[in-house]
Amino acid sequence: MADPDDSPSQRRLAELAALAQQIAAVQGIGAENGPLPSPAPLAPLPQMTLARGRVHELTGPARTTLAALAAAVAQGEGPVVWLRPGWRNEQLCPQGLRALLPDPGALIVVPCAKPVDVLWSLEEALRAGCVALVLAELADAPDLRALRRLHLAAGEGLARNRQAGRVLPAPLGLVMACDSADSRIAGVESRWALHPLAPTPDARRQRWRLDRLLTRSQPPRDWEIDGGPLPEGTSCMPLGADETLSEVA
Repeated sequence: MADPDDSPSQRRLAELAALAQQIAAVQGIGAENGPLPSPAPLAPLPQMTLARGRVHELTGPARTTLAALAAAVAQGEGPVVWLRPGWRNEQLCPQGLRALLPDPGALIVVPCAKPVDVLWSLEEALRAGCVALVLAELADAPDLRALRRLHLAAGEGLARNRQAGRVLPAPLGLVMACDSADSRIAGVESRWALHPLAPTPDARRQRWRLDRLLTRSQPPRDWEIDGGPLPEGTSCMPLGADETLSEVA
């Protein structure tokens, strides 16, 4: 005689109960000390907010600088992983990062052997939930199915931490194209671009233009941002340009 507890309906009820437990963990329901507060969005710049548990895209000529600014904020919450194409000669320049990151030596830079390794590492790092931010430089744009997997992995990492009673780290992913400053990866939660502008002739201050190209709840917009005084000996190229963050091995 078949076990009544092994019927399709019973298995479905068990699956729904497990899903309800996961949702409750994400919402903080049932916590001993009351519901856990939702983590605030990551804000690399005052005009820029990035939802947790999701994957966002960075574009523009100064996208590497924008990634470094996001890493600087996330380092205060937990480890930051930067996935790079290992087959390319360019390396992140520690001297350039020093002006943007509180601790460049703590940045975990992972050279990946193949493009598929970048996506796999990004997904697994997000799912683990033990990092605050995962940055990934992509040689090719992933398809919608791959982006969906990344969103689910980031949400799973967020849920795992909340189930353990931790608000932080609250992982999120940032992707950017290796070779294109005008990429448009479909399926991302938001898309932002950073452009270096010529410094002011009088005060010799750096200037950037931040573009909000895509979000789910707000229209496109751009801002001009004061990047602070230029370092001594710097010519007309702003520090915000990505050339200051790269070097050839």
